Amino acid sequence: MAICPWCEKDMHEAKTCSGSVEVEFPDGTKLPPSKEHFNEPSGRCHDCNIEHGGVHHPGCDVERCPRCGGQLISCGCLDET
Repeated sequence: MAICPWCEKDMHEAKTCSGSVEVEFPDGTKLPPSKEHFNEPSGRCHDCNIEHGGVHHPGCDVERCPRCGGQLISCGCLDET
């Protein structure tokens, strides 16, 4: 069992991460998290196991950046400048 520290739900059963309500960027901009998913055959995210259309758990390698559309964990938008 893996519990998300943000929503405190079992990551293998949660439909969405209710604890991830915004993405805050270094310039102070706050945007709602992306709900975009890649085409997952199971209907769930292969990394954080959220159902299609749900908000990913923070740190998920599938989560898209709401600012640039890239992969949030590596796009650079969260890097301090």
